[in-house]
Amino acid sequence: MKLLTQKKPRDLVINNLSHKEIKLTLLSLLALTFQVSTASTIKTVASYDINLSLVQKVVKGQVTDESGAPLLGAKILIKGTTIGVQTDADGNFSIEVLGNNNTLVVSFIGMEEQEVTIGVGLLKIVLKETGQKLDEVIVMGYTTQKSNKISGSVAVVKAAQLRDVTEGDVGKMLQGKVSGVFVGSSSGQPGSAPVIRIRGNGTVTAGSDPLYVVDGVIGGIPNPSDVESMTILKDAASTTLYGSRAANGVIVVTTKRGKAGKTLFDFRTSTGAGKLDNGNFKLMNSTQLYDTYARALSNAGNDPAQIEALLPASRKDVNTNWQDIAYQNGINTNYELNISGGNEKTRFYIGNNYYKEDGIVVGTGIDRYSFRLNLDHKVSDKFKLSANIASTITKSNNSPDGALGESYTNLPWDKAFDENGNAINPNTADEWFGRDFSNFAFERQYNYNRSKDTGLEGLFKAEYSFTKSLSFSSTNRAEYSYGFNENYNDVRSTSGSTSNGYLYNYNGSSKSYLTSNLLKYDRTFGNHQVQALLGHEYQLNQDQYSDSDKSGFLPGLDVLSAGATVINSSGNRNENKFLSGFMQANYNYSDKYYLTTSFRRDGSSRFGSNNQFANFYAVGGSWIVTKESFMESMPVISNLKLRSSYGTTGNADIKKPDGNLNYYGGIDYYSVNSSYNGAPGATLFQIGNKDLTWEKSATLDIGLDVSILKDRITLTTDFYNKKTTDLLFNVPQTSNVGVGSITQNIGSVKNVGFEFGLNTKNFVGEFKWNTDFNIAFNKNEITELYNNLSFIDVPSFGAQRLIVGQDMHTWFTRKWVGVDPANGDPLWEVQTLNAQTGQMDITTTNTYNKATLIALGKATPDFFGGMRNTFSYKGFELSTLLNFSYGSEIYNNSRALFDSDGAYNTYNMMQLHDGWNRWEKPGDIATHPKLVSGGNKNSQRGSSRFIEDGSFLRLRNVTLSYSVPVTLLERIRLRSLRISVSGDNLYTWTKFSGIDPEVDDFGTVGTKYPFAKKFLLGLQLGF
Repeated sequence: MKLLTQKKPRDLVINNLSHKEIKLTLLSLLALTFQVSTASTIKTVASYDINLSLVQKVVKGQVTDESGAPLLGAKILIKGTTIGVQTDADGNFSIEVLGNNNTLVVSFIGMEEQEVTIGVGLLKIVLKETGQKLDEVIVMGYTTQKSNKISGSVAVVKAAQLRDVTEGDVGKMLQGKVSGVFVGSSSGQPGSAPVIRIRGNGTVTAGSDPLYVVDGVIGGIPNPSDVESMTILKDAASTTLYGSRAANGVIVVTTKRGKAGKTLFDFRTSTGAGKLDNGNFKLMNSTQLYDTYARALSNAGNDPAQIEALLPASRKDVNTNWQDIAYQNGINTNYELNISGGNEKTRFYIGNNYYKEDGIVVGTGIDRYSFRLNLDHKVSDKFKLSANIASTITKSNNSPDGALGESYTNLPWDKAFDENGNAINPNTADEWFGRDFSNFAFERQYNYNRSKDTGLEGLFKAEYSFTKSLSFSSTNRAEYSYGFNENYNDVRSTSGSTSNGYLYNYNGSSKSYLTSNLLKYDRTFGNHQVQALLGHEYQLNQDQYSDSDKSGFLPGLDVLSAGATVINSSGNRNENKFLSGFMQANYNYSDKYYLTTSFRRDGSSRFGSNNQFANFYAVGGSWIVTKESFMESMPVISNLKLRSSYGTTGNADIKKPDGNLNYYGGIDYYSVNSSYNGAPGATLFQIGNKDLTWEKSATLDIGLDVSILKDRITLTTDFYNKKTTDLLFNVPQTSNVGVGSITQNIGSVKNVGFEFGLNTKNFVGEFKWNTDFNIAFNKNEITELYNNLSFIDVPSFGAQRLIVGQDMHTWFTRKWVGVDPANGDPLWEVQTLNAQTGQMDITTTNTYNKATLIALGKATPDFFGGMRNTFSYKGFELSTLLNFSYGSEIYNNSRALFDSDGAYNTYNMMQLHDGWNRWEKPGDIATHPKLVSGGNKNSQRGSSRFIEDGSFLRLRNVTLSYSVPVTLLERIRLRSLRISVSGDNLYTWTKFSGIDPEVDDFGTVGTKYPFAKKFLLGLQLGF
């Protein structure tokens, strides 16, 4: 027992003992075991100073992220000690554990720390991303910055959050996930681009889309499967570095890159089907349509014999469901194979993707092939090189036969096919009741409308660090795109017969070259940190197109040279340039107080010679309150940050009256597209404006970030006031000027709003429940128009008028009053100014042209947002995504055709909704006027009758997945395996009577291409 009571050095290990010492040690341990088993000797044993370092074991394991990718540099510590190791490139580790220590603490930057109990065999440790956002590194485009040092308003969406919906466009994936970012669409057709508005619409006729920045510089090809994260820059402090093109916000896309370590293969596939969802819109069948007209004829005093003569009962014998013929279950297929890896010197990422979506309208869909190669090479500790190559080929089929519209308008009384199953030609049919004499089932045999678009991008970046504080980088990108469209109407089709066959060909290409050169400085002096950026940028954009169409083709001979008559032949070539210089300076004191300033000067060839250059600036500051000593008494608050910024940005997207970009807004030019006596002729096309310059937006932002209960609850809120001046507007001219309009800088628009983003960890144990919620309120207002006018009408705005003091998308039309109970006539409101009282006298009229045009609501929603819930238990995960919009008043253009009170009696009609009824006899209190063949006093014409509440709540996605535990995958040599089932656009709660209430910012919807309700099965493999 002498050995037990003797003091031994703490670092003594069994490998250093002699055989004699080992023997004595074993005997001592046996004696100790005997003593512990005797209760009377417990106190004696506890007082011994036992050298447990003599007992050791080696613990081995691997650390990965949730996808199964190994984590290089993860820290493994023995709990309660400073003894630890780090993982290697394969995520593996080996550590000697001493004595009775049986718990390891595993940590990695950006991951949740995890305590692991030592067991038998190899440890498999999977770390999850942390919700702690204070030190999260955010990609801002030109720079990266820790979130606690950002004074602007930014939002980050990671790849996992984006990929919960199945879309072929990165913009559509943002819907409902970021406060203040409105994502809408007027079409569900595969490949259609969404409408994205960040903090409202700040322009009238100029471009209103956000600027995309991919991998650090403007432009690029952001294929969804390659996206690592997206950062949305919303206020001036974060967007000013992009100057003249940042007024509509900036979306920064970061693509995936390789990591040092073993080569990883990630395969992902999903397949499923989409089906038609017409929402609340339902058409009548043959019997319903017949009975509706028969009842109307009876109410008009016609006897049964007259009704039978006007409306033969035989019509009810045919009941064609045109939508069954027009629509199909669209198959959706996606394949991805990503390969990444490398070593400490060279890293690579290879992304391959094939995406195919057959549209729910027969004959429509897209096939997209994409490839990306990202390379990073470390020449030395000071010199780094990067290169990106990306390409995309997209083949699209558009509806060639009018099926989208005719599936709604065609009468159920007409047959699509004869008894032998052959499509019927309406022009040669024995009987055809529909107005348009068109059967798209017949058309689709011969006609097509298809396109092919190819994009190619190459990027090269070199970065050299002179010192630890000073570095220089040069990023150079070249992009090329080519598009081809072909539209053919065969002479045998109804649409082609009028032109004896028709063919249209379009060829267009564009090129862009950009160089961005940055000098960066970052130095810390005690509690002071100074960061500075000096940059120079040059961009050249070129595009050209040619198109031609001919008529007079032999059947099936769809070659342009075979056409007999040239209808049109045209082409164009454009070029424009940007030249920019910019700088930024940031100051940080004690990681508590932050100040950021930036300045940019831009020049563009798009503007007039007197104003080609403009200056943009921003200043912002933030204060992390929780680092103050007085906050120590409030440990419940883990983070409290106040921030504010003010600055200016610009918009250079000048638009022509036809909506296309105008690259020469500042100069006079002629259109040379005519001839006289064999010689070319030119006509004045545009009067230039030498003073034309950027739209400018000035934004004030005040924000608050707060986290409580150890980041269990995180809230981000912003107030902003954004005013856009010098609007780029095509001012109408009188006929003697020679052109229809001249582009000038006139007027201003204001957007004021609040944004809220809330993240809660409702359960954090083995069963987890996280909620992400965002909501944004925005008020848009026209504050000034040209020549001090109080309102103007813009042809492209349709039934909307620009009125000072009103929302940009304010409806200006006749106010619908209802139905006259006495005779079933439609009624509208008449407003007459009373000269004596100065008030408006309100009366009604059944004459459409006598009704008063007035402002009646707006298409812009009062608020919109989304909510995502994620539930997980062991390997199972259930996620749901809701998006919503409230307060928009949208124009249901479909009702003008299908709820026309008989005006379009050769079109089908929609079924009346619950609560609707039609006038039939005097005294009826009805929502719908009397049905009259040919129309009831213009009741179908534009008025507030068809303006409806566009509010909706949509179950955008539900996904259930199971990730097989890593320990079970070892036998089949897989790194990860995840199986999922999901559904998109599952249900929409709305009062809107049309197909779908989701529209673009103009708020008009008709027989749109419906959004498909999709059901998909997915599989992800990592090896």
